[in-house]
Amino acid sequence: MKQSLEKRITVFAFVILSMTILASTAMEIIAIRKDYIKEIQLRSETIGTSLKTSIEKVLALGISISDISGLEDKCRESIQADPDMAYCIISDIKGEILFYNEKQPNPGIAIKDQLKLPAFSHSKETITQFSTKRGTYFDTLTPIRSFDSSTVAHIHIGFPQSTVDKKVQAIVIRSVIVFFVFFSISFATVVIFVKRCIVTPISELLNSVIRISQGDYTATIQHLPIHEFDELAQNINQMSNSLDSRGKELRKNYDELTSTHSHLHNSYMRLEALSLELEKSEELFKKIIEESGDAILILDKSEHVLIANKRAAELLDIPPDNISGQHISSILLSIQAENISFLLNSINKAFSQQSLCEEMIFNNHMQQRIGKLDISSISQGEKNLLQLVIRDITREREIITNLEQSAAGLARLNKMKDSFLGLASHELKTPLTVILGYSELLQNDMKDQISENAYEMITNITNAAMRLDEIVKDMIDVSLLDQNQIGLKRVTLNLNSLIEATVRELRLFFALRKQDIQLNLDPALPLYEGDKSRLVQMFTNIIGNAIKFTPDGGKITVATTLRKVLQNRSSDGFCDIGSTQITKEYQDAIEITVSDTGIGISLEDQAKIFDKFYEAGNIEEHSTGKVAFKSRGTGLGLSIAKGIAEVHGGQIWVESTGHDLLTFPGSTFFILLPLDTGKQSDSIAT
Repeated sequence: MKQSLEKRITVFAFVILSMTILASTAMEIIAIRKDYIKEIQLRSETIGTSLKTSIEKVLALGISISDISGLEDKCRESIQADPDMAYCIISDIKGEILFYNEKQPNPGIAIKDQLKLPAFSHSKETITQFSTKRGTYFDTLTPIRSFDSSTVAHIHIGFPQSTVDKKVQAIVIRSVIVFFVFFSISFATVVIFVKRCIVTPISELLNSVIRISQGDYTATIQHLPIHEFDELAQNINQMSNSLDSRGKELRKNYDELTSTHSHLHNSYMRLEALSLELEKSEELFKKIIEESGDAILILDKSEHVLIANKRAAELLDIPPDNISGQHISSILLSIQAENISFLLNSINKAFSQQSLCEEMIFNNHMQQRIGKLDISSISQGEKNLLQLVIRDITREREIITNLEQSAAGLARLNKMKDSFLGLASHELKTPLTVILGYSELLQNDMKDQISENAYEMITNITNAAMRLDEIVKDMIDVSLLDQNQIGLKRVTLNLNSLIEATVRELRLFFALRKQDIQLNLDPALPLYEGDKSRLVQMFTNIIGNAIKFTPDGGKITVATTLRKVLQNRSSDGFCDIGSTQITKEYQDAIEITVSDTGIGISLEDQAKIFDKFYEAGNIEEHSTGKVAFKSRGTGLGLSIAKGIAEVHGGQIWVESTGHDLLTFPGSTFFILLPLDTGKQSDSIAT
């Protein structure tokens, strides 16, 4: 053991020292060789740069390089002073040699005959290596540029590899001598250290351990000079002392083992009690399954029924004794299930999948029923079982069918309502025209033939007919907007002027209600192409709505501004009202806002006030009159305004913190009209 360990450590030290010193020496030689090549390269580049400067001065006079005399002598002089340089060559950009000089020419073999010079290249490499019959050479490349900075030739300065090899050979001989001297000293030091500090202490430790293993617990190890070995020796001494008390410890452990056995017996008794509780829980689980409202079937790997609850027998109309042990296909055939092959395929797939949900149609008491089939794979030890849960959804399906029929009926009624609006509005238009015509005739041409009381009655008839005519016009507009048949006559407009004209037409109403109207119109607003009458109608409806729901003495503000909006996205604070999408990534749009200090609009009503015939708030609180406070209208004004905005390619929405008759939170209507979607709306109007 001793000799084996000593031998292995010695061999290991020999190998490590050899590899370390050899690797260090090799890396040093490689680095010196590389530095020496770099040094000669720098000298070559210096010679080339000096020669390049002289030639470029002549080229600056407009002389071609091939016409310069004495370049061969210049090349000879350039390399003559440096003993390591072998040749100097000047070539054109195609690689053809123009001037050549070799320091030690060989009449038999010339370098230029074996040197393949590259054509002009943009490569950053300035040194190349090539081999000839005379040896290997390193070639450095220096470009020569004319007065217009274009490369016209290259200077090649070369030096032989033999010069580098001689330098490296001397270094190798010196490194070998140093290697053997340093290796001998290092190896001898390692061997002495291993013998004194490792092998001898280990031998002493081994002898003491052998004595202890033979039963001599009095054996002790003396102090060792190495700290780790001394710690090990002290631990071995402690182990020897502890073995003396081993018998006592064993007796004590025996007593503890007896006590542990008693505890285990008590634990076993508790485990028995837990087992009884588990059996009770299992019975409870079975009872839950049995009393479940859904039919539950448990199948084995061969798709035979292992367990079936009471609900399964009731739903499938099969006696309980006839379900257990039956193959699932037999049960499906007995209940006359539809698409049995598909259901069997799904059951087969469920063994390898997490769960499946299918729908099955079967017969129960000669009545067709619909069941929702949930299939899931369960594991019982190494067994792979399948759980089928069938829920009767016949009643749910009937309810869904009834709801679908009701929805279809409502859609049909809505269509009939729209048809009625269109028909009624057009049928009322003709008699109203006749009534207004005769009323105007009586008031103007036959005024002298009518008594004062009759004239007053005719005036009331005229006013009522005009009011009804406005309602009919609104109904016609709504019908046209719903059917996308409203026609637009687009002209170039100044929206600021159009808003000012609308406000002037409503100035009487502002005066009657003692309301303050303020206009904040952007003077830099661009012109807009739109239908003048329809835009006036939209502004009138929005501003008129603000007049009606703002108390006397309140304030209404109309503002315009130019904004940029993102494609397919509302600006900050915009609601998603309106169906038109902006067709550019960023698009200019004119924004008109109508703000008031009125009673406000609740959050629930904000999403509905643009619906046809919808009146916000409590209808019983509304008053009569065209612009009276909270006066009730037909509920078509805001719907028409929304439709006009959309056919112009824009959108309209409202923002309000809520409805309050005491604090008057007010509301703000936003109208957004993109500048380049007008032509798109023209294509809709026919």
